[in-house]
Amino acid sequence: MRLDLTATRGLAFYGVFGIIHTYFIPTMQSKLGFILVTLSLFLQVAFAQVQPPGVPFRSPVTVAPGYSAHVIFSNLTTPRGIAFDSTGSTVLVVERGFGLTALSPSSTSPGSWERSVVVQNTGFTHGIQVDGSSLYLSTGAAVLLYQYDAQTKTVAPNQAPMTLISGLPADGELTTHTLQLEKDHSGKVTALLVGNGPLTNIDTTARDPASGRSQIRRFSLPSSSSTTQTWSSGQIIAYGIRNPAGLAFDPSTSVPKLYVVENGASIDNVTGLTAQFVNDNPADEMELVTFGSSILPFYGFPDCTTLWNPQADPVGNPEFVNLPRGTQFSLRLDPTRDDPWCQDEKNNLKPALSFQAHSVPLDIKFYEPSGTGSGSFPSSSAGDAFVSFHGSFDRDPPTGYGVVQVPFPLATTPSSGLGYSFLIQATNLNTCPGTCIRPVGLSFGADGKLYVSSDSSGEIFVIEQST
Repeated sequence: MRLDLTATRGLAFYGVFGIIHTYFIPTMQSKLGFILVTLSLFLQVAFAQVQPPGVPFRSPVTVAPGYSAHVIFSNLTTPRGIAFDSTGSTVLVVERGFGLTALSPSSTSPGSWERSVVVQNTGFTHGIQVDGSSLYLSTGAAVLLYQYDAQTKTVAPNQAPMTLISGLPADGELTTHTLQLEKDHSGKVTALLVGNGPLTNIDTTARDPASGRSQIRRFSLPSSSSTTQTWSSGQIIAYGIRNPAGLAFDPSTSVPKLYVVENGASIDNVTGLTAQFVNDNPADEMELVTFGSSILPFYGFPDCTTLWNPQADPVGNPEFVNLPRGTQFSLRLDPTRDDPWCQDEKNNLKPALSFQAHSVPLDIKFYEPSGTGSGSFPSSSAGDAFVSFHGSFDRDPPTGYGVVQVPFPLATTPSSGLGYSFLIQATNLNTCPGTCIRPVGLSFGADGKLYVSSDSSGEIFVIEQST
């Protein structure tokens, strides 16, 4: 049986209002301060929700041997980016179309999870980062900075957030603006990376770094500043990445290496490519961005893309049959940017790893062992990357709808095998999207378990090692 959280909110509202009306209002009307405190308590309780353990997934899932998965909260409003606060046990969830909420283990009901509202803002889209009391959230046009109290799970009362970065392009097809904090060797935050997608599916303006499209920009974060930075003032660190949906630094290297997952363009209308070919091409990608290069790295979009299945249509597109997976090929939007141009890494950097076409990777996290308790991931997974696959909407049969593990260091020959394996996936892909899991955000808790948001199914679930 699924918990009806709408009903829970209504019961909380009615119950607390009844208490206030019956016991406090008749006798305390002259004590305005008490009434305001009581009203504040009422609002907090009215928004609080509890979900007991044992609520099933909306649709069946298959989990890799040695692991298990269970839902900790359901019926959320399009949960996207997630991050743990400084307590290590409270996960903050961007609920697109609603705001930011906090999920934490119940102190009174073992196994249950409590939901409380941190910020109501329908403009939040996806991006979230937390550094102590600093809470970074993105909207379609800005990055906001809140002062957050992890003990009370609240932001500073009566204090508007600071607009940290303004002028983000808000008119494109993809305006989720993924965020990633950059830290120095001591762990001090030094910068914020912000991603931006294209204006259109195949956006020729993205060839120009000054367009601000399909790229990642870096913004320095001094220890004290109240000045709003603008999108145009950010340092461009990579461009030609169609939709930099997930960003993560490799924790095992002293030289900063940023891994970026992106989903390829839909190429259904590209001249010369058959419907059968584009059903399994192009690959989605994991890019490697290294810092300190004197040349601004370009990753191909919109002109170049990556071959996933050369045998997708040997009759209609025989020119790809003998090429290896991962080959760069041109979409022939510009005659000067042909196949040889795309295959020259002086022009176009190929991906570090290719994913099956239409998998739609949206987040990446590296596992750093943080707990030895029951259910924590094994030490053998240390340094590996985990990537969420949102899943296809235009492939037959569907693909994705899961979370994969990518062993690190990356294989030198990704064409010989996938280079990754599923940790969890919807059991019957033929029913997807439907009520299937559609993973988006990933975050490892202090308990060493992996927490995942699933937007269209409205779920937050956890993956742990079986005991």
